[in-house]
Amino acid sequence: MDVINTIDLWTEQSDNHIECFSGAFVDGFENGSIPFDSFKVIRNCNCIISSNKDNLNIRNKHNAIVFYKDGVPVRLMVLNENTDIDKCISAALSQTFNNTILRDIYFQLNIKRTDVNLNQQPINNESDPENELDIGSCDRPGLLESMLKGSYTQCDTDFGKSNSDSSYKFIPDIFIQYELMTDSEYFSIEHHCAFINKSMTRIIPLQANSLINIDEISSILESDKSTLKRR
Repeated sequence: MDVINTIDLWTEQSDNHIECFSGAFVDGFENGSIPFDSFKVIRNCNCIISSNKDNLNIRNKHNAIVFYKDGVPVRLMVLNENTDIDKCISAALSQTFNNTILRDIYFQLNIKRTDVNLNQQPINNESDPENELDIGSCDRPGLLESMLKGSYTQCDTDFGKSNSDSSYKFIPDIFIQYELMTDSEYFSIEHHCAFINKSMTRIIPLQANSLINIDEISSILESDKSTLKRR
């Protein structure tokens, strides 16, 4: 079984969150790139999300989509129990990209879909679904730059920008872990710090085993705070 410690990770905030689906299904196709060549819909699984901060309102997730490139997982969406997955995928593939319906691009590139049902009983936590944080897990510098401007995607889209509060504070001592066992992978994604916006509606946690240099970011931002205090 493959063990995955870092990946392009998408977390559905609310049931049937179309912006999340639309972003995940289109991001990476710009400039002729092909970010993945297949995807697998996984129903009735358990993605356990834990944190060292009790006030972070994040539900466990009970469905998922894994995107693959040459058989290697490159993107993971974790979804709510009551989301209508087929309806949301259909809506995402109906969007226009480069003057073409995205579904037609998938057909031309022969991007295959498979489905798996793990039939697991849902494991829930105490989070409040009405006030769940919008989570933008980040695994690379280019995506972080876009997310801090309010976007869900690294490519130029408006997805995520409906949340107008993009004024962020860096929090160095946050730990968030995602754990998900599928039929063929074990995802264990750790985050060791985060940016949180002032309204406490969106959080951008940084993946510990990713291309992001957390030590460098922490050092720069902590140094900046020290400079400001001395002034």
